[in-house]
Amino acid sequence: MMIEYFGRHGCKQFIRGKPIRFGYKIWSLASSSGFVHQMEPYVGSHTHLVETGLGQGPSVVLGLAEKAEVPPGVKFYHDNLFTTLSLVDEMTLRGYGSCGTMRQTQLHNVPFTAPQTFKKTPRGDAEYLVEAEKLIVRWNDNSVVTVVSNMEREFTETEAKRWNKQKRTMDKVRQPKCIQDYNTHMGGVDLHDQFVSRYRVNIRSKKWWWPCFSWALNSAMVNSWCYYRSWKSGEKDLLSFQRLVAQTLLLRHGTKPSRQGRRSSMAVAITDATRFDNLNHWPCNTGSRYKRCKNCGGRTSFACGKCDVPLHVECFKKYHTE
Repeated sequence: MMIEYFGRHGCKQFIRGKPIRFGYKIWSLASSSGFVHQMEPYVGSHTHLVETGLGQGPSVVLGLAEKAEVPPGVKFYHDNLFTTLSLVDEMTLRGYGSCGTMRQTQLHNVPFTAPQTFKKTPRGDAEYLVEAEKLIVRWNDNSVVTVVSNMEREFTETEAKRWNKQKRTMDKVRQPKCIQDYNTHMGGVDLHDQFVSRYRVNIRSKKWWWPCFSWALNSAMVNSWCYYRSWKSGEKDLLSFQRLVAQTLLLRHGTKPSRQGRRSSMAVAITDATRFDNLNHWPCNTGSRYKRCKNCGGRTSFACGKCDVPLHVECFKKYHTE
């Protein structure tokens, strides 16, 4: 993940092709739903991840798994920046499932057809190799894709739909099962990034640490929402959930404005949420001078102890239910 930052700092990165090209880079371990389990800022050689001797990509995957204390049996999906044959072997030894796309330079002595030649074969063609408890598959789609997995010992295929430009229809093509699984579960980090970018904190500052702080708040909010969705089965969208959290924090820790003026729509929403919650509303004698009843407009010295609203005892029930 990338945290947008355009100032001067030794840890600032430039990554061509990313939606956020300039900023701080964060190594992240996320579920397919977008919940981030572990993250670590990239600071060059001082990055706090274990050095495995297998290269940067495998060290990131194994380091995040160790920090998150992931138990054996969990399945990992990673793109070609991290995937090597040595990583898949190490994940097998640790009891993890591993599946990821691979670059041509990482295949070494695997006897596959060259990508330029394999591209000329019909769409849906595949070649595979099973060795040392892992399956390596090359498939011709819109481009040549190579995937390695230790979760399958046999090559199996399913069907996928692809657009045919000449016929202008959807064609059914054969697709390896491991590639279908990869497409289904991959993309949790990008999904988390997408959620964070929707309603991010827009307060600007010249301090180098401020983007990291505001991003951490946004990321924590998205993680809370993902947990809420898994618990409540998606009753609220992200905006409604974020508004609810803000209102709750204002009710518990906020202070009243020192000046009288027109109330904001947020303040009205908070008052209404408190008014109709049916919890701990009791009439009390304020002992002060008479004020106007919020319900009927008459003079009264009584008020709701929770809402702090002037009310006649006779108007109390009507105000809190209608």
